Amino acid sequence: METYLQFILLILAIAIAFMGLILFLRHINKPIIKQVILGLVIKAEKYLGSGTGELKKATVVSWIYSKVPPGLRWMFTEKDLSNIIEWAVVVLKDSLKDESVNLSGYDDEVYLKSISNSKNKQN
Repeated sequence: METYLQFILLILAIAIAFMGLILFLRHINKPIIKQVILGLVIKAEKYLGSGTGELKKATVVSWIYSKVPPGLRWMFTEKDLSNIIEWAVVVLKDSLKDESVNLSGYDDEVYLKSISNSKNKQN
């Protein structure tokens, strides 16, 4: 009986450690995920234009799920992704108020850097 209890406690400790690791990985990867989603929101805005909010959101979610391995998709729920997409839209709209930032051109990375830089200046 004592061995059985030790086995259950060991399994419980492993499960708690695993959940802690998952939460830690989620926490340290969130800034990276936010920047990737911001880039995808910029790309969707460039290609789909204004007035297509739901289509752009669905497109961004589709792009995300096409790149993330199925085994890791559970780390960020649909609600998490939706919140990050909404954050990215606000950042993009705020950044576009600055006349030096626009979406014309070819190099998406330049826009992401300029928008990130203008957002960092505001904080």
